[in-house]
Amino acid sequence: MKKNILMFINGFGVEQRDSYNVYSESLMPNMDKLTKTCLFGSLNSGDLDYKTGYRRFSIGIGEELTYSIVNNSINDETYKNNELFNYIIGQLNTNSSKLHVICYWDNENTFFQLVVFLKEVVTRTKIPVNVHLVLNQKSLNDYRYIEKSLNTLNYELGNNLKVGIVSGSNNQLFYKDFMKLFVADSGEKWKDVSKKVEVLYETKTKPEDVRTFALNSGTTLNDNDSVLFFNYSNIDVTPFTKELIEQKYRKLNLGTIRFYSLFPIKCDNVNIPSMYNYAVSSTYMLNSIKTINARCMIMAKQEYCPEINNYLTGLRNTYEESIKYMPTDNGFIYDGNILLNTIVSLKEELVIVNYEIDDCKTVEEIKDRLSKIDSVIGILYGYTSQNNMGLFISSLYGLEKELYNNKHELCKINFSVRAPVIVADPSITKNNYTLEEGTVFNLANSVYKNINGNYRHEGIVKRKKGILSIFKK
Repeated sequence: MKKNILMFINGFGVEQRDSYNVYSESLMPNMDKLTKTCLFGSLNSGDLDYKTGYRRFSIGIGEELTYSIVNNSINDETYKNNELFNYIIGQLNTNSSKLHVICYWDNENTFFQLVVFLKEVVTRTKIPVNVHLVLNQKSLNDYRYIEKSLNTLNYELGNNLKVGIVSGSNNQLFYKDFMKLFVADSGEKWKDVSKKVEVLYETKTKPEDVRTFALNSGTTLNDNDSVLFFNYSNIDVTPFTKELIEQKYRKLNLGTIRFYSLFPIKCDNVNIPSMYNYAVSSTYMLNSIKTINARCMIMAKQEYCPEINNYLTGLRNTYEESIKYMPTDNGFIYDGNILLNTIVSLKEELVIVNYEIDDCKTVEEIKDRLSKIDSVIGILYGYTSQNNMGLFISSLYGLEKELYNNKHELCKINFSVRAPVIVADPSITKNNYTLEEGTVFNLANSVYKNINGNYRHEGIVKRKKGILSIFKK
């Protein structure tokens, strides 16, 4: 086995045609050199954050496994016989109270599955159903289907169903604004869905950053109502229930309000039963590196490590000796010599170093960050090339946002769609190897194989075939 370093410059990608030119040879001379002398290509990359990036890297999928569980139950119609779902419907009919569905909306598949459940509730009850949406989308392009879906929910699913509150998951004042509308019906209201979406798009407000607003009145929480969290991941709703318990806006008898969830949910003060349980993945990084008897050190911001670990362990959320974590919050990874000395001292065969540029506030800040990272690349490459080590450079996800440059011009930065990939290893030359199409999951398999040649899964690094391969450059 041999040591390998995998550098992720997260947020960095192949610039699209509509993007302001950030990358240049003079900005990143070391990386530019490696693109010419080493194996260089690009990966398919539609992800825009750590969560989806590491899920795809470890498991190979861009969507939570929970979507597959629900899809299967919809396809065979077993969702209609779900014990908790039938209990909820029975309680609604008995108490003649409203159902509030708080849906954490990730993509178009979320909407499809939500509608299936809503239609079943509306068919089997005569009670009002209020849908409150928490937007998780990160791209302005997502407004195309968001507008269509909002109109469908608001106008086409029957008189008993209304869209109530809409808010972004990344909204800093989410709980405060949400509760004012949810309990006191006080806050921003819009009757025209298309007009509101147009305003959000024109002001470049990403869906996840949307401030809370309501599309209909009369969708507040009352005694005896039921709340269903339509979630696909293990979110923490403790702040939500805490706001209700503190009774800031209106006196409610919380003992009469019932809470449920689609999948298990974290809540410290209320017991919330769920309709489905999580599934673990059969393919994941921990399992892969164990098969080659390797160990890995992950260098990342401390707040990201639990989420990363969840995906690397196949959604098991356990900590094992084969994967360890080193917080980078003090910025030591931007000092190439300190980073190199740290890596050399480690016993792990794989070291993954996470950088990010998506938190930069201006174009110049991105350039400065990339320049510092490039200096590190030069130092690491000098060492790995002399010590028969592998150095892989890529990105887990891209960036799509507008930032000001030093001329105070608003510039679109579009690093989405494709991510660069560099394979710098003395034994992997352009004469004998090539890079094939793939994602960061396929890249991961190439890294494992470079650590231990006995790893059986193929990745994006392929040996050229045929006698003429020695003449190819």
